[in-house]
Amino acid sequence: MAIKRATQEEANHLIQLSGKVMKESSMGYAENSVHNAYNLFMPVIQNGGYFLIDIEQRKLRGWILLVTDLNPAKGQVMGNLLSVYVFPKYRKSGVARELTVAAINEFKALGIKTIQLNVFNGNPSRILCESLGFEPVSTVMELNIP
Repeated sequence: MAIKRATQEEANHLIQLSGKVMKESSMGYAENSVHNAYNLFMPVIQNGGYFLIDIEQRKLRGWILLVTDLNPAKGQVMGNLLSVYVFPKYRKSGVARELTVAAINEFKALGIKTIQLNVFNGNPSRILCESLGFEPVSTVMELNIP
């Protein structure tokens, strides 16, 4: 496994890929849309966020998007993992764990003490997150009005 920081060109490609897997990674909540992925992730990249990627034998296996931001509820700068994705072919091989641990280490090196992420209901990655020590803090609830 080779984990590295994505170049700007690679980041642009990853945003496109993210748009093509939005439905899967959000457990059906969001539709696939490269346009929406650009609107969501490009401002993050422009404000200092970056992707870590896992490449083995010149094949992209997965990515994770990191950003730091001020959490007004806690009054401190926190790390945030906005997008974690591993291609189905490479799942259950430790790629997601390695990417997440690498991200944790990046934040640790910056002196960040708290990291947050969002996991959609039903996403099996919740098990990985909990095994790494992440704990639920809130529940987002939604009502669709006809």
